[in-house]
Amino acid sequence: MLDSEATDKRKLSLSEAFPEKKVEAAGTTFSRVETDMEDDCRKAAAGPFAEALHDQKCSRVLRATYVDSKRRYAVTSGIAVLPSKDAAMRADQTKNLSRNLWFRALPGPGGSGGERVDIAGGYAAGLVWGRYIVFSYATYADGHTPAAKDRTLGKVSDAFRDEMSLVLERRISNS
Repeated sequence: MLDSEATDKRKLSLSEAFPEKKVEAAGTTFSRVETDMEDDCRKAAAGPFAEALHDQKCSRVLRATYVDSKRRYAVTSGIAVLPSKDAAMRADQTKNLSRNLWFRALPGPGGSGGERVDIAGGYAAGLVWGRYIVFSYATYADGHTPAAKDRTLGKVSDAFRDEMSLVLERRISNS
């Protein structure tokens, strides 16, 4: 059902992608501090990956940034919408996570704890599910770069990727 616009015609909205203000992930409660829906997918990505999204006819990228209650972690997660599974796979193959040429993190407003998410080093997680690319990027809210042995941000990023996957699971069960 999720492999093509022909079988999945309903547009993905911000309220569907991010239904809850608070999210439990990796044993911590996070609050949403910012959302964005970008119809020019290049503005939500970087480098050759941004161009690949455009070339593969990406129609929108929905992103939200969350911060935990202690303001230790900031996470941008979201979903890119493409016309087909093949297009999503082709675009996804152009990402370069080691050079951070993938989705751009979405900074939160000043004082939210999410204002440095777009300049801090962190951990990315993602998957292609049908015509969608699900992604997350976890950083330290204070902007410091994680140490090579850091395992916490990877767990947080994976948990948010899994949380975003639930949006698509609900889409399948509500069809």
